[in-house]
Amino acid sequence: MKTTAHILSYYPGREGLTSFCRGLGLAFEKEKNWSVPIISFRGKGSKNVMEREPPVLKFPHFAKHPFQIPASFLVALDSGELQFNGAVLHGTFSPQVFALARALKKRKIPYIFMPHDPYVDELMKHHAVRKWVYWHLCEKWVIKNAEAIQLLSADHEVPLRRMGAKTPVFTIANGCNPEDLKYIEGVAKTPGSGDEFVIQYLGRMDRNHKGLDLLLEGYANFLAKAGFDQQIVLKLSGNDWVDRPFLENLAEKLEITDHVQFTGRLPDHSLAIHAQADLSVLTSRFDGFGLTIVEAMLASRPVLVSSRAGIAEFVSKSGGGFVADPTSDGISKGLLNAWERKRELRKLGQLGHDYVLSNLTWKSIALKSSEKYHEFFS
Repeated sequence: MKTTAHILSYYPGREGLTSFCRGLGLAFEKEKNWSVPIISFRGKGSKNVMEREPPVLKFPHFAKHPFQIPASFLVALDSGELQFNGAVLHGTFSPQVFALARALKKRKIPYIFMPHDPYVDELMKHHAVRKWVYWHLCEKWVIKNAEAIQLLSADHEVPLRRMGAKTPVFTIANGCNPEDLKYIEGVAKTPGSGDEFVIQYLGRMDRNHKGLDLLLEGYANFLAKAGFDQQIVLKLSGNDWVDRPFLENLAEKLEITDHVQFTGRLPDHSLAIHAQADLSVLTSRFDGFGLTIVEAMLASRPVLVSSRAGIAEFVSKSGGGFVADPTSDGISKGLLNAWERKRELRKLGQLGHDYVLSNLTWKSIALKSSEKYHEFFS
């Protein structure tokens, strides 16, 4: 049996990156010739364990500095206790990924690098000096020495090549688990129906990356056109990454607090949260993919997504929603378009649902991934 390890420092979690590894790992459990365990360096327990988890190999670690990796992990590699044909490393500008890449290279273990986020200007300009130094000292080395770079969208190759990278790339999208549809039984509403029109954002409270300031500004403009007397509500659900107070103040400044709800992190499954909305949104300034939108489409929700998110190409192909520029004006127009087409939202949701079942399940993603693992790790 061949083994490809996905190495993460903080698994388990519910973020897009860890959800990707969880979904793919579970799908690979049914592959008889390939094992895809997750190697976790998390030093403390987590409340994020789901009902079903893929194989997880734990090397608990409390790092004293960001470039440190567990000594127990290196001992297991050198003793032969831990063996795998190749590894997948995740995340941009991660000192631990750089340390892992060097450790694997020294031991002649090939690896695929998954940055997840594209190297666009919006990413590179945030803490620009720090990123410039790290790029030349570390990130470029990780990319150069990888067997391949796995991208979530073909559009991500352009900024990567612009940075001078010559490593081979391939593109495989995120997926979803059709079995999760059990979580919406009895709670799903019909999009566009009912007295209240619910717009749902599900993700971390990150105003810069996720464009939540743009969402609030665009939403305010939309309300001015749709009418403040309408029963419309925008729900923002997810962990606070220190930006929630800013966003709450912005909503107050825009005088839309009666039409906005900050729910915090909800205990329900993500599909159940989406299934109670009329429209699910992701308005990121840039985004590697947008796994939450795949889940919304699985739940038969029409979606509004940023043109700078990797999922945008699949929303367009499916006909399951709307693609808008990540500006307040673009978001406003997108929301107004969805509002004016309320009667069509059920149909759009069904189109998205059918598309992901045919193209973006973890089973289909695992089959594509196994082909690439065979190509680069055999």
